Order: sequence, then structure tokens, then C-alpha cells
Amino acid sequence: MKKDEKVFRVPPFIRTITIIFALLALVWAIYYITNGISQTDKWFKKLSPFIVLFLVVSVLHKNLFTVNSIHIEDNFLQFRFILKRAIRIDWTAIKKLEFGVKRRNAICLTYEENGVDKQIIIPRGIQEIISALNLIAKRAQNLELDDFMKTVIKNET
Repeated sequence: MKKDEKVFRVPPFIRTITIIFALLALVWAIYYITNGISQTDKWFKKLSPFIVLFLVVSVLHKNLFTVNSIHIEDNFLQFRFILKRAIRIDWTAIKKLEFGVKRRNAICLTYEENGVDKQIIIPRGIQEIISALNLIAKRAQNLELDDFMKTVIKNET
């Protein structure tokens, strides 16, 4: 880690345990589908491994393709994922920070890339999320905040 870099991340222990349990449930569901179902079984016994499979895919997708860490540096803001390429955003490209009730009560950051507005969801599970949001607000010059985020961000002017 560089001297001028601040890192905020989802607790690695929680994310690791979640992925391990999801993989174990995936193995069980596949094993049960291939070896445990017979034609005489009730419909729920036939359906349950598919329900588990659906939930496992959802959990794995959430943990592997959502923001894992936020890196705040002097020149840019970077979001890193486990199985997705990192997103690097210049401070001047950041436009809006809002709390989206429609998007599962998520914190949404809007930025401009090649003339197109894009959004990234910041998970609430990030350690010290309030400090991270305050640093983002401090470094992004033209940041627009919604009413809720105005109550969360400390203005140090």
C-alpha cells in the first residue's frame, strides 16, 4: 500500500466464510441432483436442491462480482472486485453520491466515463464506510449529494 493511499474493504473473514459455505452448498446440491433424487421422491425433495443451487449462485455472484475494496489515492478513486477488473475513476469524473432506496438501500456513486454516466454500488458492508464516504466527498470537487447523504457527510469547510 502506498503512503498516500487509504483502503476500505469488506471484512475478508466474512467474505471468505460466505464463499466457502456457498461452495459447499453448491457441491451438495450438484451431488444430490446427480445421486440423491429418484422417481419415487416427493416433488419438494426433487425441487429443494434446485432452490439451493439458485441461492448459491446468487450468493457467489454477490460476493465475487461486487465491490470488495475501495482505494482512495490522491489522483483517483479505485474500486476493486474479486473476479472483475478494477474500476479507476478520476476525482473530476465523480458527479453524484446518493442513497438509493430503490436499489436495496444501497449507496450509489455516479461518475462519467467517455461522456456516459455510469453508476457503481458501494456495499454497506465496507469497514469504516462513513470515513470512506467523507474522504470521497472531500476529494471530489463537484460532488452532488442527495438529502440523506448530506446528513451523513461531514462538511469541513
